[in-house]
Amino acid sequence: MTGVGRSVFQGEEIDTFGVVVVDVAPNFYPGEDVIIVRLTGPRAEQAGVVAGMSGSPIYLQGRLAGALAMRFLEFQKEPYAGVMPIASMMRASDYESRRGTERPCAPQSGQHYLRAVLLGAEGDFWQRMAAPLLPASPAGMAMRRIETPLLFSGFSEQTLSASAELWSSLGFTPMMGGESVQEGSSGAPLEPGSAISQLFIRGDFSMDMTGTVTAVEGDQLLAFGHYLFNLGPVQMPMARSRILATLPSLMGSSKLARSLEVIGTIRQDRLSGVYGRVGVMPAWIPVQVELTGPAGRRSFHFEMADDPALRNLTPFFLRSALFQALVAGKLGAEPSTVRLSCNIDLKDGRRITVGDYISYQERLGFLGAGSEIAEAVDLVTMSIGALTVNTFDPPPLRAVEVTAQVEPGERVAAIRSIRQDRLEVSPGDSLHLTMTLQRTSGQEIRFTQCVVLPRYLQSSTLTVIAGGAAGLIQAEMQSNPDKYRPDSFSQLCALLEERRTSDNLYLQIREPARGMVVDGEELTGLPPSILRTMNGRGSERILRDRVLAEWAIPADCEITGLKRMTVRITQPRTNWPDDVQDGTEQLFLE
Repeated sequence: MTGVGRSVFQGEEIDTFGVVVVDVAPNFYPGEDVIIVRLTGPRAEQAGVVAGMSGSPIYLQGRLAGALAMRFLEFQKEPYAGVMPIASMMRASDYESRRGTERPCAPQSGQHYLRAVLLGAEGDFWQRMAAPLLPASPAGMAMRRIETPLLFSGFSEQTLSASAELWSSLGFTPMMGGESVQEGSSGAPLEPGSAISQLFIRGDFSMDMTGTVTAVEGDQLLAFGHYLFNLGPVQMPMARSRILATLPSLMGSSKLARSLEVIGTIRQDRLSGVYGRVGVMPAWIPVQVELTGPAGRRSFHFEMADDPALRNLTPFFLRSALFQALVAGKLGAEPSTVRLSCNIDLKDGRRITVGDYISYQERLGFLGAGSEIAEAVDLVTMSIGALTVNTFDPPPLRAVEVTAQVEPGERVAAIRSIRQDRLEVSPGDSLHLTMTLQRTSGQEIRFTQCVVLPRYLQSSTLTVIAGGAAGLIQAEMQSNPDKYRPDSFSQLCALLEERRTSDNLYLQIREPARGMVVDGEELTGLPPSILRTMNGRGSERILRDRVLAEWAIPADCEITGLKRMTVRITQPRTNWPDDVQDGTEQLFLE
């Protein structure tokens, strides 16, 4: 059989190309057949199967047979492709009729995000977060879905190349394009073959992907001919699109597009294609960035698509835009230091504030240039991930405000030692401590503090810990992993807001005290009979010591590392007078 296909190759005018049916691949997907065709005509012979043609309607004997959806691997000598039958695509509208019975399928990765907020992200963090959405590897596959052009506007080549590999693994072809516009379309109704875009971000930075409309009925349409993320019910912004050019390539041709005005919402993302509604407008999350740096003051404003089904990837989309915004405050690739503050407003009226002081650090196997910007951006995006991707049924985001001050130069100090003025102290004495830190340049910084001990101490030793925020949190997680596992959304918000910051030197005094950790709570001073009864009942852990006091000493640099020291106590007091309640007394700094 022979037929024709419809697609836009330039501008908004729909063009045609020929098709010749080769055969049918039965059960290509479970219960889904795919029609194998060869494209014909000047456009097809020159460019082959083009990224962005996904969804192009294919007509055989004047009837709609399906949508262009599959292509063979690179370096094809002839333009063969796969067509998703229209009967399979129409099931997406059936799913829409049952929309209220399904919940968005967002992976529950909140604890991974929270751990990364507290300790920093590992090198493969974002790859692991995106893993549930990654398609199967094309290695050994003769045919795969047509790549979708992902257009970036307002981004530099450096920013785009840093994440291009992950975008490609998600089935996109990342490209730099012009700014999306709200007007400028002909305004003609969409029809089979029209170009459309799905938007992730719009404003000073924009990110959108381009495909083709397969069928239109009233305000409903089918498009793409394959899944985008296969997430089921979604609510992503849908816009008209103008094709600036079709770029032929032996590696894989692609359309260069520009999204126009938003006209509706993509409502279903299914294996055989997407379903959209024109006139049903999407929800957006406004993001405001105020930046001060050597290049002066700058403001950026953009909006993110608000889709619960895509919350696990929303932080990654936001990460690329924020990174580009903060890089604008640097002068070249020189080391810098970032003072960051972020307000995250929720629709239930709560405002969560997170912030930190982050400086350039050289790391083995890690690109130094921009590492401080990446860490600052990760703090914001991973905090949003922790708030939105969890099992607590969190309220939606209302707005995000980021304030950053970028200062030239590196300001990092690692703690090298902690010393006391004498070997032994008695209860009630003053303990003089000297903490030595070293800058990357070799310069030493010393902090001297005097700690007045309580008059009544039962133990013969105390442990003094001095270090940065990450080192102290890591030590606490080793002794009490449940301390940073929230059991409610309010507790999660408190962990984010009360997070220690890197521009403080933390000094902690701990006392040996047998107890137990139960559901993250540290219970000390328990009688031996209680300890024996509770031990081994479940998730309880034996507690070896407790925190007597902790202080945050401001330091105008990022503190790294952790040091411990044991202090011996002479003549500990075991009998408590009446004026000391519960056997405790406050320690304080002189």
